[in-house]
Amino acid sequence: MPKTTTSENKFPSWCEVSHYGIARHEPGAEIELHFHDCNECWIIIEGRGIATSEGKTYELGPGDMLMTRAGDEHAMKVTEKMTTVFLYGVMPPGGRIGHLHRGVDQPLP
Repeated sequence: MPKTTTSENKFPSWCEVSHYGIARHEPGAEIELHFHDCNECWIIIEGRGIATSEGKTYELGPGDMLMTRAGDEHAMKVTEKMTTVFLYGVMPPGGRIGHLHRGVDQPLP
């Protein structure tokens, strides 16, 4: 299976990506503080923003990639109209897709 789409999100067993998508955000948009059950990478295609990941702050722009480990919280404030590609790494057994929040969702052991 050499091809998939954002609506299919089907991957062969040998692939190290379990989910991906393309996101577009307007200036002033905020991606709330959250975590995932797998590693996640954001690749900035266009635009700019200020991200926090693992307690550190980063200025992001075109060509940058933010890499966040499973269970670590991250967030972003968009400062310039932005397009990103996000990739989820290998999902562990019982892993959940989507934004998870401390105090609501428990991290996997």
